[in-house]
Amino acid sequence: MKVGSISPSNPGFSISLILLLGAVIVLVCSIVETRSSNTPSVLITVAARPETPENWRLYNPDPNHIWNRLYRSLYRRVSAEGKEYGYDELDPLLWYSTKYLLSQPANAQALADLDEFLSTHAEKAITDPLQRAIMQRDLWAIFDWTTEISGNAPEKLKLQQKLALAIRRLALSPEQISRLPNTYQQTIAAKTFASSYQVTRPEQPFLPLELLQRQGPWVLLSARGGGLVAPLHAETFSDRSVFRIFIHLPGDREATLDYLKNLSLFPRPWIFDPATHRARPNPDLPEFPVGTQLAMVRTMLLIDSTGKLAPTNVIEDIQVRVHHTIPRDVAEALNDTSRVEAGRSMSVFEFKFSRVRLFAGSASGSLRALAKGDTEFPLFMSHGVDVFEEPSSGGPLERSLRVSLDFCASCHFRPGVHSMLSRSRTLVPLFPEATDLLPAWDPNYEINETMGQKMRQYNWGLLEGLWRSQ
Repeated sequence: MKVGSISPSNPGFSISLILLLGAVIVLVCSIVETRSSNTPSVLITVAARPETPENWRLYNPDPNHIWNRLYRSLYRRVSAEGKEYGYDELDPLLWYSTKYLLSQPANAQALADLDEFLSTHAEKAITDPLQRAIMQRDLWAIFDWTTEISGNAPEKLKLQQKLALAIRRLALSPEQISRLPNTYQQTIAAKTFASSYQVTRPEQPFLPLELLQRQGPWVLLSARGGGLVAPLHAETFSDRSVFRIFIHLPGDREATLDYLKNLSLFPRPWIFDPATHRARPNPDLPEFPVGTQLAMVRTMLLIDSTGKLAPTNVIEDIQVRVHHTIPRDVAEALNDTSRVEAGRSMSVFEFKFSRVRLFAGSASGSLRALAKGDTEFPLFMSHGVDVFEEPSSGGPLERSLRVSLDFCASCHFRPGVHSMLSRSRTLVPLFPEATDLLPAWDPNYEINETMGQKMRQYNWGLLEGLWRSQ
């Protein structure tokens, strides 16, 4: 029997038939577009957070296909009320404190699905390089998460061994990886979003047309002295993604370069505060003008068929800030006033890649814009607390959700140039001139530095060892 097939001899035939009939109805109503005939069709579902197994159909219209079941067993989280989350999330809903996937019944289900995937060589069931790449990406995220959990319980070791083997079998050749689509260019070509910021429509999502052009108006930044420009972001996702920071002042590229030069020549960007014994931003630092735009671009890494790290063209996330006012006071701490001022002083936009759109070859592009009220469970800056296992104040799980676009102001609450936290990434209290930002001296520096950091991590060494031993 083929994986995911149904026969009358199967005890669950009648139930499966009902599910299949329901799937046909949903399929007719929900498919927006399909790819070419030699690529498996993919269902685009309306529900943002599916609540039934039938909706987990990323890789095949059949929810019982082993690829769909494996993805669901690893990425699904369930609330106390039985509602399912995790479908098409950018990252798995797992934290340092999470016990899920290492406890029963989730561990047994994940191991059973991995066993079936491996024993039937299900990696051959789907040959589309894009789908194989994303499945490897998602399994890799789970593997790295297991290394953040202390202890060497048998459940954890078995999960790591099987994940490593599946990751290896899904690996693409370097040539296949180089041909993966550029999700940013796809979305730009679709013309789904405005290409520039509209002052009269400050909440309208826009995706900068020239963001990634080498000599365009957006300038790629590097940290003075080397090191990653966004180390906290990279570390949070275990250096499986490359994070790049861009800046664009009103005017042409030269205007941005001139400002960065003046900024780098300023003698005391940081001053020592004897009251707190810490450095703080110098309020006299040259401020960038109203209308300045900043962008952070997150790009996917993969592991190729030779076992080496490989950069891709798959953009996972783009965050854009437009500073339409510059408050005068440099707040020293986050409080209600600084949060409100930060929220009023900038417009924030975010675009996340969607597996559903990506696999379907959606004419609207593979990046989706977050709406003003969209919420998410905190992963970045979450302190490792699993909101499913430790709900806040014992109340509904939804209390843990935060408004995605508002969260930006919670960190970048200082005005203008002082909101650029990458400037203080290595700040040592007694040496306030420790770092600053410069135009990138090498467009591939962040890629190479990220891969170098990844290869120095314990989880990479463990994965390499399991990769080669099986």
